[in-house]
Amino acid sequence: MDADLASLAREAVARLEHVLARGSDVTHRDARAATLSVIDVRDRVLSYHRDGRATDGCLDRANSMLSMAYGAEFPLSGLHRRRFEQVRDGMRALIDE
Repeated sequence: MDADLASLAREAVARLEHVLARGSDVTHRDARAATLSVIDVRDRVLSYHRDGRATDGCLDRANSMLSMAYGAEFPLSGLHRRRFEQVRDGMRALIDE
């Protein structure tokens, strides 16, 4: 992983951890900021995929994490903590690739 993508993924992890730390006190603004950071990562992976620098699997994982983050941001009720945890863990794994 290059430095730019790693930086975006670390930012996403930080925002996701902030949401998780706030728990039931999380604001929609915080949840939205976390989701937007995941979008930034996915968009960069998509760009890399188009250039041949990211595999299909990497793009699939980035799209999956975005779907989970979006679903966690707009739950029917409450905070979908587990989804945010899964996205955070996925971002960490992406950094370690």
